Amino acid sequence: MPGFTPAANQFSLHKLMAMTTLISPTHSTHVRPVVLAGGGDASSEVPVHQLYLSHVVQDHVRRVYDALRGEDPTLTRTKFEAWLSTTQEQSIGDLHMEEYKFEQFLEAVYRNEGFEAVKDVAPLEKDLSRPLSNYFISSSHNTYLSGNQLSSKSSTDAYKNVLIRGCRCIEIDVHNGEMPDDKSSKDSLSPARTSPSPASPNKPAHHRHLSGSTLSSRAAAAFEKAEEKYDAAKRKLGRKSGKDRTDSEGERGRKTTSSTLGVGTSVERQHSVRSTMDGEPLVLHGWTLTAPIGFRAVCKTIRETGFATSRLPIIVSLEVHADPEQQEVMVEIMKEEWKGLLVELPNEDCNPDERLPRLDELLNKILVKVKKASTASPAAQVELTPSNSLAPIPSRDTDSIHSGSEDERGSTSGKKKVKICENLSNLGVYTHSEHFVSFEAKSAKKPPHIFSIGESQILDLHENRKDEMFSHNRDFFMRAYPASYRINSSNLDPSIFWRKGVQMVAMNWQNLDMGMMLNEGMFAGEHGWVLKPPGYRSDPAEAIQYKSLDLKITIFGGQHLPIPPGQTERGYHPYIRCELHVEKEQESNGEATKSRKQQTPYQKGDHPDFGPEGCPLVFPTMHKVVEELSFVRFKIEDARYAKDNLAAWACIRLDRLHQGYRFVYLLDAKGQATAGLLLVKIEKKTSNWK
Repeated sequence: MPGFTPAANQFSLHKLMAMTTLISPTHSTHVRPVVLAGGGDASSEVPVHQLYLSHVVQDHVRRVYDALRGEDPTLTRTKFEAWLSTTQEQSIGDLHMEEYKFEQFLEAVYRNEGFEAVKDVAPLEKDLSRPLSNYFISSSHNTYLSGNQLSSKSSTDAYKNVLIRGCRCIEIDVHNGEMPDDKSSKDSLSPARTSPSPASPNKPAHHRHLSGSTLSSRAAAAFEKAEEKYDAAKRKLGRKSGKDRTDSEGERGRKTTSSTLGVGTSVERQHSVRSTMDGEPLVLHGWTLTAPIGFRAVCKTIRETGFATSRLPIIVSLEVHADPEQQEVMVEIMKEEWKGLLVELPNEDCNPDERLPRLDELLNKILVKVKKASTASPAAQVELTPSNSLAPIPSRDTDSIHSGSEDERGSTSGKKKVKICENLSNLGVYTHSEHFVSFEAKSAKKPPHIFSIGESQILDLHENRKDEMFSHNRDFFMRAYPASYRINSSNLDPSIFWRKGVQMVAMNWQNLDMGMMLNEGMFAGEHGWVLKPPGYRSDPAEAIQYKSLDLKITIFGGQHLPIPPGQTERGYHPYIRCELHVEKEQESNGEATKSRKQQTPYQKGDHPDFGPEGCPLVFPTMHKVVEELSFVRFKIEDARYAKDNLAAWACIRLDRLHQGYRFVYLLDAKGQATAGLLLVKIEKKTSNWK
């Protein structure tokens, strides 16, 4: 299908039984995509998950085989097929042999993905024919940040990271570029220089006084200037010592390790803030100490990596703090850098006043989410007002400060709204921002509108206007963003908002916590767009398909469990915690929250064995469950000193959870794919709930 690219990673089947003498080596190969936290397919740079069966896991699988064959010396095809049908509930194709030795049984199951715990998303079967608002979209909040919301660095690599991992709604906060030939800018240690925009060489250089937008980056610019001086000194010393220019430039691109990225990758330090700004707009978290990057550099990165793993569209959510003059520069940059990708005009057969496009109508396209230009008279327009303080102005709305949503903040905080120029406004063809007033407002009926609303306000709306909000979200977009108190970049629980029909739940991808694990469970292998379940879509004839759920997960053992940093194999005492994430208010008979959390006793070492019968984890019957919006989460934690340090994890959407004996592949505490796995038996029974 044209919307996807196949994974390049392959497994050598002869690795399956390494360290054993049970089968002869074979050169057959098997493809299993590796996914990273957030739901994207891994790039070719990610190490291949080389699989073999340890003695612990192998012994458990042999018990399954022996129980199947019974008194027979080998497993007959009849018994094999019956086991596949009743226990695994999965066909693995034609079985050509009449009898199977253990090695042949193992090979047949493995080669046909019979041990995979997660059901594949078949690209050719993925429905791309629905309107955009009928999908959940993997979304990022303050995408440019590499750490916390107040003082971390901005980086173009942050955009590359989330796009490759499957994010399809990214956020850019845009501020005025600074003018060093302006005395006030020089006093503020501005990192940029005055020049005509490269996008418009015939325009004269423009000058302006320092605004609240530019003041917001004063401290960050000072830090960057200090680093530039350090680099200059290094280069000077290098020349004196005989080093060539290439060496000194290489030093400028040295890597710094970030523990807050969530995936444990190294981030290339920007060559120079000065070299990427040139008076053009900046990207940073305003009114904080976060360091800036150039808007053009961000746009280049989006073009280079946005469609590397998928052709499904990208939504760029703009939070605009730049003045109208710089907004015109933004428009020029986007049209240049995204030429051929940017949606600038409606499709001929898709009038935005009548309907939203189908997903398959926007392959390889970038949509801009931005506010519409005001229709008020010029005298009534309010532009940016200079500020004398780096501190944010208090707001009555706890979601609004540092929220990544200018739409809501403008009406509730002391900061005045920004006037959006017409050319920038016109780029919001199918995705324009609207300030939420009510679900009865005229703006709430326009197909392209998007309400960006803070998490607390959405919960309030659910409590007071539940039916109206759910009905609205069947047809129209809503975006949820984190509350302002999440300055450490913690995440909300996205499943709460998906169950309310919210399409875009903005996540802090740099922080791997429960929220990001659930995001992984939702979007793994889905390339960032997941079709909503029946009853949540714009088809009024569809009803929500509620189920009653009985779930039992038996943990037999594991191999190569990741060991937490600072721990040794000898001192490692892992246990498996298993959590069922369903809507709390749907629990039957008032079951306590703890009924959805079960765990094993701890074992020793990274190859734990829970005995011949395994460790059963039984969850009480749950009613009114929507499988597509419910998740099971595995966490491997170290019991040392009762600290419960996270070692590894996996999260699987319930509708994609396979039955039977399965391998659960593990990610580490930074979201990286590992060689670790668990052998489990999944027994899931569902029935229609009425």
